[in-house]
Amino acid sequence: MRRIAIALTLVVAALGLKACAADAPSAPRPQPGGGTGALQIQLVANDANPKAGTCTLVEAIVTLNGNPVPDGTGVNFSSDFGTFSQSGLPLVTVSTQNGAAVTALCGPGAGTAKVKATATVGANTGSATLTIIFQSATGTGPFVASCSPSFGPKEGGTTLTLNGGRFFGTPSTTRVQFTVNGVTKDGIVQSVSANQVVVQTPGFPEFQSPQLLTAITLTMGTNQAQPAVLSLPNCFTYGNAEAGTPAIASILPASGTNEGGTRVTIVGGGFASSGVQVFFGTVEATVVSVSFNQIVVLTPVATPSNGNLNETVDVTVRNISSGVVSNAVSFTYTEPILITSWTNNIQPLRGPFAPVTIFGRGFQAPVAVSLAGIAAFVQSVSATEIVVLPALPIPQGCADISGTINVVNINTGSGGTGGTFTYKIEKPIITSLSVSSGTTGDTVTITGTNLPLLTQDADVKFGTQSALVDSSSPTQVVAHVPAPSQPAPGCDATNPVGTLQTVATVDVTVTDRSTTCSATLTQAFQMQLPCVAPTPAP
Repeated sequence: MRRIAIALTLVVAALGLKACAADAPSAPRPQPGGGTGALQIQLVANDANPKAGTCTLVEAIVTLNGNPVPDGTGVNFSSDFGTFSQSGLPLVTVSTQNGAAVTALCGPGAGTAKVKATATVGANTGSATLTIIFQSATGTGPFVASCSPSFGPKEGGTTLTLNGGRFFGTPSTTRVQFTVNGVTKDGIVQSVSANQVVVQTPGFPEFQSPQLLTAITLTMGTNQAQPAVLSLPNCFTYGNAEAGTPAIASILPASGTNEGGTRVTIVGGGFASSGVQVFFGTVEATVVSVSFNQIVVLTPVATPSNGNLNETVDVTVRNISSGVVSNAVSFTYTEPILITSWTNNIQPLRGPFAPVTIFGRGFQAPVAVSLAGIAAFVQSVSATEIVVLPALPIPQGCADISGTINVVNINTGSGGTGGTFTYKIEKPIITSLSVSSGTTGDTVTITGTNLPLLTQDADVKFGTQSALVDSSSPTQVVAHVPAPSQPAPGCDATNPVGTLQTVATVDVTVTDRSTTCSATLTQAFQMQLPCVAPTPAP
């Protein structure tokens, strides 16, 4: 697989997100949303209980009347804790591809994030929410390793055992909540031990679907100031299937390059720990790890002979021990990243910046983008188009900053380079002075273009003497005439004592400290001092 070397900031971002996509003991919490409307959103995370300081991938699966929404549909993600990797902000917009939009939420510390996704197609709007709980990095809290059984009737009454460790409390201080299609009900906690929580499932007979994805929230220590809370995996599904039947809720990512080797997390339940086989179309994938609710695989290579080159194929999971097969999702093979064109590739170094649109193919959210080696803020991603906003660079001197446009698909590590982006330094120009002569302390307004934006960045000199600056803007700098280095002149025969006389004609120079760029108006100002009585001849 092709790997592209990019700026350090992008490498760090990519590594952080690769880490968050790795095998985690915890798993996703899908929550269908949007009520009963035509547009439905289901949110899935590859780890709903990531460690503090890491990231977790979040996918929104968007359907309209049961079918995937058109590619390029914008999904607005927001969170009340942490920031999204593409924007560095608590909100981001990502375009759908094959009905799915993927982002990554990064938590600065331990805390609970309420993620919301909203999408609109025509007159139809839908939304969904997802709880992600960033756990303390110490690893001393409770955890869930498996659930038994993985299926039960929607009428409820199933005895469900949550297996794990570091559990504490009693049934009266433990709460287990089940959420289906936005409706939350409490289970009846029957027993709590150090390694098991046993709960009787509530019923959801009001829903007609034969299979209901279930999100579970486990809260321990409800009598404490800070209870321990876990967003449990998709460990239990309401349905009529046998306990050993695999069920696929989603895959992250849902596309990858023909080169194969894309790391894919299959989210669901009922996966046999004794072993599974995963097929992409008819070709078997390499299984990296298996837990009760997720499988991590590496995709096989796509070739014409396999019939999967640039094609969408079914993903099949087979429990080897029982021979039971699940086939519910698809994966799209794409060409490697190719950047073909771009817009707004020359912009002023100090902004304001216009969005840059990168055209090509093989783009897969989430992506990392750099412009001239500087990480950009990703605003939206589709298979053929990326929109980013340039970031403010730190200039190293009075010169333009130029370099290539780089895109990396974070999930796969594949990348592409194309075109040149330039942060252009607009050098300052002085056009006039409000006065052409003056004495120490007088105010002079310097007019021009591209002058320092901030007062603290404006360095003004009259000759070699630094002036006090009152204010600065791109068109005007207001400064005070400094004391000249020359002594007070003797009065000539026509001037009384105290008359201002010129002691030097000097250049006026304005330097922008942020760029080190300077502008000079040559021999433009007469430095003056009050004359003194001439010394009598001996």
